[in-house]
Amino acid sequence: MIVLYMIIIGFAILAAGISGIATSKNFLVIMFSIELIIIAASLIGLTLYSSYGGDIILLLISIWSIASVELIAAIALYRYLVKSGNGLDVSKLSKYKG
Repeated sequence: MIVLYMIIIGFAILAAGISGIATSKNFLVIMFSIELIIIAASLIGLTLYSSYGGDIILLLISIWSIASVELIAAIALYRYLVKSGNGLDVSKLSKYKG
């Protein structure tokens, strides 16, 4: 029964992340929403993986490495946007089109 609750919570977090991406134009809110989607996928994956008796440590290490790479990419993009004078409004990114 706890597996079902964890999957429902995971899908609720996933829905919050998707709605944050769909409704916001702020870079930080979009990055936070992406992080929510990663957390939801991790929660659902961990729940399903542990319910079948797998080695959870290897799965956790892989999820944390993916999240750290995503965070490094977000920090680099944020610094680039602020340094270029664009700020954090995603709607102004059209001037970077090729």
